[in-house]
Amino acid sequence: VYIFMLFFALMSPLGNYFAETLPVLQTYSKEVTAVVIGFFLHVATAILFESSENHRFNTGKFTAIFLGFLVAFLGAGII
Repeated sequence: VYIFMLFFALMSPLGNYFAETLPVLQTYSKEVTAVVIGFFLHVATAILFESSENHRFNTGKFTAIFLGFLVAFLGAGII
């Protein structure tokens, strides 16, 4: 278990090291970042929306998420 925890803890520093040192990763850094962000969003939305009983759609939770996005976009000056 400790070996797996150590490996998991080293993933981010190793990923950063390889991204800075390997030319092929520097070339495609935007694309790789987009895929990683997509994975994070997928996992986050799965946790948020599927945590309800029987995986039912929760209107209150959706409204809170939408308002959070709206506030973030307004704060960033996108809208």
